Amino acid sequence: MDKQGGGPRAGLVAGTALVFGAVWGLGEATLGHLLHLLRVPGLPGLVMVPVAVLIMGRAAARSRSAAAVFLAGAVAASFKLFDLLVPGTDLLALSRPIQAILFEALAGAVWVGLAGASAAAAPGKAGVFSGTP
Repeated sequence: MDKQGGGPRAGLVAGTALVFGAVWGLGEATLGHLLHLLRVPGLPGLVMVPVAVLIMGRAAARSRSAAAVFLAGAVAASFKLFDLLVPGTDLLALSRPIQAILFEALAGAVWVGLAGASAAAAPGKAGVFSGTP
């Protein structure tokens, strides 16, 4: 471990969070915004939640860290703020999607943390990180 308390593991977590958070955030800022413009109730969530789950799963598999999953969500939520650059979009219209992203990330991080703890308690079983059911 280096003097700043990081090390290779912290770099992996931060790098994973930035990459997967950027992908998730760009998807939310583009496709999510377009889906909200259609004004079909529930459609943005129906499309974007599976995308978020896929990205959180890949971040968890890559880093094996609940922190990386939550940080990816924080990065994605900050990317969603780029929608403010689109004329006619106000901050209040973005508050609910940003909250949804952060709650999805929190739920994913809790799930990864619990799955990682149960996998550590039973090392012979296939877990969330093994790629097998």
